[in-house]
Amino acid sequence: MILEFKYRNFRSAKDWQVLSFEASSDKVAEQYYTTVINDTRILKVGILYGANASGKTNVLLALDFLRKLAISPKINKTQPIGFIPFLLDDVTKKEPGIFELIFFVEEVKHIYCIEVNNGAVLKETLKYYPGKQPAEVFSRVTINGITRIQLGSKVKLNVAEQEKLQVNTLSNMSVISAYATANFIFPELERVYNYFQKQWLPVLLPQIDLKTWATGEVEAEKENKAFLLDLLHRADFNISGFDVQQNENDKKNTELMFEHTISIAGEASVHYLPDTLESAGTMRYYGLGTILNTLLERNAIIPVDELENSLHPDLFFHFINLFLVNSTRSQLVFSTHNLQLLDTDDLRKDVVWFTEKRDDSSTELFSLDDFNIRNGVSFLNAYNAGKFGAKPMLGSIFIPKK
Repeated sequence: MILEFKYRNFRSAKDWQVLSFEASSDKVAEQYYTTVINDTRILKVGILYGANASGKTNVLLALDFLRKLAISPKINKTQPIGFIPFLLDDVTKKEPGIFELIFFVEEVKHIYCIEVNNGAVLKETLKYYPGKQPAEVFSRVTINGITRIQLGSKVKLNVAEQEKLQVNTLSNMSVISAYATANFIFPELERVYNYFQKQWLPVLLPQIDLKTWATGEVEAEKENKAFLLDLLHRADFNISGFDVQQNENDKKNTELMFEHTISIAGEASVHYLPDTLESAGTMRYYGLGTILNTLLERNAIIPVDELENSLHPDLFFHFINLFLVNSTRSQLVFSTHNLQLLDTDDLRKDVVWFTEKRDDSSTELFSLDDFNIRNGVSFLNAYNAGKFGAKPMLGSIFIPKK
């Protein structure tokens, strides 16, 4: 689980921005919003609000960028990393970006730091806590395209394995991703690589079509289909079944057919519709349902941009509550424009974050918990009154006539 994510000079973030999942002293809905690892209370959800172009999506993309750095090796040292600095400043556009993650893999706390430009990983360190004090797994620096790796004193690799790791780590890739190409076991790196590879899901953006991925998950496990069918039934879509069928005209592709049972005056009839005739909301929930199943089945992390996209507000709230009530050590980080969520009685202040665009067009990320507002007061009314900022500054509705 993520305890804290900190980064600077990436996309719209010019200065250090911190997204924390460490629970405050607040005890509202404690059993649903938090989990405990080694006496540390960790939040299972993070909610991002803010005006358009304020940087909400970029927070999620920063998380995903770190995930990619950790699991994606490079073919050769000329491949760009894909790093984008804050470009609206002559200084920062030439500077590297820095990312720091404090996280738990099972019961073990880790600290991972990486500094990059678009051509190289300049610095990288990984520490963990075998006891109360941290121990270094490795540190690396890249100078003039040459990478040097220093292993911690507790690490037990033979000379050949150390040399293999050194050779595999190109200047434009992380040590963690380089380890994935090595043919030996490095336990301290193995668990961290698996954490990023198996527990972190790619960022879900509004334009991404989830149907293909979700259908693949359904075909892989019968339990996935049963879970999803139950979820669609709870959502009141009038769907009694669905099946994956081969396209008659294109054998390489499949069609998703939904079964609808219609009952009139006690007489039931069954009808079928292809997914192309289902509503956008139905298909969105079909995909999100598979995401939810993943979050409940394993300790997963997923960033989602505009989670409420195509969903009725009641269904949006229902999805969040299903996650909070039934998950254990998964985390859902999402942006939303649905303000009604701020008006629910059991919303914790420490899970709500705002992004605001500064005068220099950089993003400022801050928490609702930073404000002296007591529980029981309508956060929605306070937000609408401008108490928290993070609202669009709109001009007059009158347009001068030509």
